[in-house]
Amino acid sequence: MKIKAFLLKDQKIERDSFIWNMAGSMLMAFQSVIMLMILTRTLGLKDAGIFTIAYANANLFLTVGKYGMRYFQISDMKGQFSFVNYRMSRVVSSLAMMVTAVLYTAYAAMSNGYSAEKTQVIVWMCLFKVVDAVEDVYHGFYQNQNRLDVGSKCMTLRIGITIVVYGMGLIVFRNQLVSLMIATVLTTGLFVLFTKWTIGAFDVVKEKVDWKQVFALLKVCFPLFAGAFLSFYIGNAPKYAIDAMLTDELQACYGFIAMPVFVIGLLNNFIFNPMLYKLSMMWNDGRVGQFVRKILLQSLIVAGITLVCIIGAFLLGVPVLSWLYNTDLAPYKAELLLLLLGGGFLGLSGLLNAVITIIRYQKSLMWGYAVVALLALVCSNRIVGMYGMMGAAVLYTLLMAILCVIFVGLFAYGVMKQKKTL
Repeated sequence: MKIKAFLLKDQKIERDSFIWNMAGSMLMAFQSVIMLMILTRTLGLKDAGIFTIAYANANLFLTVGKYGMRYFQISDMKGQFSFVNYRMSRVVSSLAMMVTAVLYTAYAAMSNGYSAEKTQVIVWMCLFKVVDAVEDVYHGFYQNQNRLDVGSKCMTLRIGITIVVYGMGLIVFRNQLVSLMIATVLTTGLFVLFTKWTIGAFDVVKEKVDWKQVFALLKVCFPLFAGAFLSFYIGNAPKYAIDAMLTDELQACYGFIAMPVFVIGLLNNFIFNPMLYKLSMMWNDGRVGQFVRKILLQSLIVAGITLVCIIGAFLLGVPVLSWLYNTDLAPYKAELLLLLLGGGFLGLSGLLNAVITIIRYQKSLMWGYAVVALLALVCSNRIVGMYGMMGAAVLYTLLMAILCVIFVGLFAYGVMKQKKTL
């Protein structure tokens, strides 16, 4: 089959890994943007607000499904855990994801007075995203085998086709829930098909699941999961506060102006994600100085990307976003610029999260996230209730800045301790 041959083609692995990781990351980041853009034009601002909180919830619970394991799996160069046990651990975490999502959604529906449709949209959005969790463990294995290109091609095709079908569903049925159900069934089928075509190209040891190893893996990665979960809670704390204190329409507007924030992390991932394999090798080989220089260079790249995005948003941000979402966003220009500054801190904290995992200081990550999450829990509703959208923007930026400061300290400590042992 031509598609199967395309997915497994390996003439220039490094180049294809970069290109298809960039394409897949872009589609993943802009998936909600495109879906929201079509939704706003076909159904209106209220439905867009429901989508925004549903997508935020689904991504929060996706951290339960992924369990923060990707960076650990990629950097497991010595084969501490087998793929069979990685895969079973993902089955466990994905089931936990859906149980948690359903229980939380039922609680939120009763507490905030959700309609039946809003409740169903949130649950189906979580089902839609659980495919990402299961797919991630296969693609982590491919990347560990230095074939990031295969996983990236699969992800790009799956997400691209799914977005098109979701958009067509909205136009034809004029119903968000029906369109989401169709997209969920389709994306599941594509994942199963693409995985069946590609997994056979890799040397997967046929062995029984070792439940002791599965639980040991879940235990060792628990700090990564806790950190990832708290990270998404921190990033979405303004949305939860808006959901509790303001309206679905303002939720939609916040979602619109927050969209460019993820561009910074996206552009950083284009460059950084393909480097993870080499960085893991550098650290394992004891090339600490070279490792640190690479991280410093990438940090400067994040700063440069942030500055360019802020300048671009100052000049063109409001008119472009207003046109994209068919909504007047002129009153929120200051909030947009402030959120982009927070996006720079988000990009840097994501970079530091990965490298702290590579140097195996992941337990410390959890406590850094916990401190900032506690601040978010205590302050979010009060700040957003008092200052509205500006309060949400200030809250986001401050939380991300504090997180960065903590992670810089953890990284510096880990590197200095390693140098003393060499």
